[in-house]
Amino acid sequence: MTIARTYDAATAPRGTLRHLRSLLGYPALVWHNRYMVQNFLRRDLLGRVHGSFLGIWWILLQPLFLFTIYFLVFGMFLGDWKWGEAPDPRLAVYLFSGVIVFHALIEATTQCCQIVVDNGNLVKKVAFPSEALPIHVGAVSIVLYVVGALVCLPAGWALGVLHPGWTLLALPLVLIVQFVMTIGIGLFLANLYVFVRDVAQLWRLGTMAWMFLSPVFWMPSQLMGDGTGDAKFPMWAITLLSHGNPAYPLIMAHRLALGGTDPQLGDFWTHLGVAAAWATVFLVVGYSTFMASKHKYADLV
Repeated sequence: MTIARTYDAATAPRGTLRHLRSLLGYPALVWHNRYMVQNFLRRDLLGRVHGSFLGIWWILLQPLFLFTIYFLVFGMFLGDWKWGEAPDPRLAVYLFSGVIVFHALIEATTQCCQIVVDNGNLVKKVAFPSEALPIHVGAVSIVLYVVGALVCLPAGWALGVLHPGWTLLALPLVLIVQFVMTIGIGLFLANLYVFVRDVAQLWRLGTMAWMFLSPVFWMPSQLMGDGTGDAKFPMWAITLLSHGNPAYPLIMAHRLALGGTDPQLGDFWTHLGVAAAWATVFLVVGYSTFMASKHKYADLV
């Protein structure tokens, strides 16, 4: 027996909070449409290297080239390095480990902005689960991060900067948190973009500021000044940059999972818990606002 799914905009539940209950069934919805997600995932990954000579190897060569550049620039040219001495790789590994996290998060959420509009032909179909569209985008970002981590981890270990331990076993938990955060932000942005097409441009500008406000290129100790007791910023600003920045605990959790041992990185489980809390908030807000406006998409895309 075939069960037909129908959707009636007139009788559909309205309001943001009324959709929170259906959030519990979101994983089941994704699993039910797993073949669609797999097709989108495969198309996205292969589309990045389609027609190129090296093909899928570009996904590995790009982070490898990026790490080499970071090592040369920040380990030699801008580092405390003299001819005949080995360059200090700590800053290069620190920067690269933060860049691959933040780049994966931002690239996926930026792509999610237009995902409903770009798939308007599918969104207009009866009862199409448009809330499942960002799933493959988040999955692609995880794949790209893992490839970058496969470059960062052995290189950092060989250079004596990273010391993988038991926290490496918890890396899948960090990836789940990152995935949930990506989906939550992606759903929120995708919903806004349907109504305001400037969202994508504003998000690109906002993420530039977000990157420099996150510990990608700076270390937490740099916020506290030169150690003489005079901090560079007031304490409320330091607290806001650390506790009020969702990317802060996520990036630090990734660094600790890969084997970072610097005391200023903080506690792994604390960062993971805070990042998970942020991811849950984003998912609840993103999913509920998306579902509350879903009935209007067919007329606007």
